Amino acid sequence: MPRFFFGTARAGATHHISALRRAGVVVAVNLLVLLLLLIPLELIFGGWLGSERDISMLNVKPNTFNIESSPLYPTDVKILYRRDRYGLRGVFGDPRTVDVLVIGGSTTAERFIDERDTWTAQLQTLLDGHKCRRIIANAGIDGYSTIGHIASFDRWFSRIPGFKPRFVVVYVGVNDTAVSPGKVSDADSQKYSSQWRSFEHYVAGNSAVRKLFVSARGWWQAKQARLPHHEIRIKPDTVWEPAVLPATFAADALSKSAAYMDRLKQLNEHIRDFGSQPIYITQHRVDGRLVDGQWQQVVGSNGAKDNAMLDALNRTTLAFCHAMGESCMDLAGQVSFEPGDFYDAVHTTLAGSTRIAAYLADALSPIICDEANW
Repeated sequence: MPRFFFGTARAGATHHISALRRAGVVVAVNLLVLLLLLIPLELIFGGWLGSERDISMLNVKPNTFNIESSPLYPTDVKILYRRDRYGLRGVFGDPRTVDVLVIGGSTTAERFIDERDTWTAQLQTLLDGHKCRRIIANAGIDGYSTIGHIASFDRWFSRIPGFKPRFVVVYVGVNDTAVSPGKVSDADSQKYSSQWRSFEHYVAGNSAVRKLFVSARGWWQAKQARLPHHEIRIKPDTVWEPAVLPATFAADALSKSAAYMDRLKQLNEHIRDFGSQPIYITQHRVDGRLVDGQWQQVVGSNGAKDNAMLDALNRTTLAFCHAMGESCMDLAGQVSFEPGDFYDAVHTTLAGSTRIAAYLADALSPIICDEANW
């Protein structure tokens, strides 16, 4: 005859439920402790206590003044890295005096270049030599793509008192190769459909934890696309290898180019609404090359695919300018860089920055020095 141990089964079930309850209490207590620890961190590092008109940028602190060493200069030389109270690089004092705003990523910010040697500072000096006195502000931010540039007009530039540059130079392309075609831009995210979406955006814009998450995510995406500083070192003795583009490259490039075109249209609208005239500059990278119709890349890199994708976006930039009647400078196609102009795949040395400034001084002066455009 079978035996049934109802009492034992009930006791086991009760013990299991008690264990789950204890585990739930432990989890709840730990979450509460974490919350209590996060509150002071959020108040100190978040934007909750600031004015609603405070500028909003990622990974950049206004009122920065650093004198430091740089791997691009001799060991006994210190460089000056400075941003003013509005987060801009350049020496100009009152933002009302700025004539030209330059937006871009790390290739514009030039973290390891002294403020007198950045290509934007050299460009201003060269224009002075053309008897064209134009004040240039550098708004480059490491990691910014067209998504960040679109958001900057609402969250950053519009919050700088009296800031109305006549021209906005857009040095763009490299970081957009790492943007997923399905990525929704920050401009779209501001079209709220409910009060909850507005509140959600407010929390996201002020939370220090979210900024940390976004920074970490951006770093990882940049690393995957081989964009961080010194990721792929370029030296005179760099070794190259033959490479073949992936079978899916054409479809991927078409998809990314279409999404990039849409973001360019949004960015252009923001620049025009800001009262400025946009000028687009294509970008160059040096870890891949075409030799007699065959791709080569730096050993250990994905330079062939990365360069081919940037070429596709550069063509999109030029096509966009042609279709919209905007100004484009094909730096990527017209400047012959030399060995030693880049210290990694995308970032220039002082020599490379000097070459960029010289090209742009000649290419831009007919536009920004023409009094008819003022």
